[in-house]
Amino acid sequence: MRRLAIAAMLTAAIAAAAGAKDIPDVKVVDQTGRPLHFYRDLVANKVVVVAFFFTRCQDVCPTITYTLVHLQTALGDRLGRDVSLVSVSLDPRHDTPEALASWGKSHGVKPGWTLVTGSPAELNRLTRAFTGDNARTGLHSIIVYLGNDRTGEWVRDTGTAPTEHYVELLDRMSGARGHAVSK
Repeated sequence: MRRLAIAAMLTAAIAAAAGAKDIPDVKVVDQTGRPLHFYRDLVANKVVVVAFFFTRCQDVCPTITYTLVHLQTALGDRLGRDVSLVSVSLDPRHDTPEALASWGKSHGVKPGWTLVTGSPAELNRLTRAFTGDNARTGLHSIIVYLGNDRTGEWVRDTGTAPTEHYVELLDRMSGARGHAVSK
């Protein structure tokens, strides 16, 4: 409960930094090569978890990956229906759709978890909206962004909390109650 109170206090801070009106609708490409618009196709009217990474990272990205893999499992059939996961590459020159697909396969990424890349200029616009900085492989932080676009609520949270913490936050944000964490 204390974690939820702390997360609620962070909501106002991230809402200003990454509110729906501030998330650019940049062109991206997913791990299948499908062209998408970030806001319109991945965020609009959804509950989402957004994280930044790059496939060759050996620093903090494995921690974020661990968090999202466990969250994907905990969400079960809610993944892609009630909550979507979106990982944005910070290395568009290397992280082609094929590289993202290979990385996704090696980490068991399921439908409902979208991996995206794009042009450096478009990714810069996107990362600036969330982090205030341009996309680059040295932009490391163990942060996830949880948002409900329907309500405009966004939470910037550590990417190292227990899976149950994120499920509770997502349940609160989406108005869902009583969803058990899958084991």
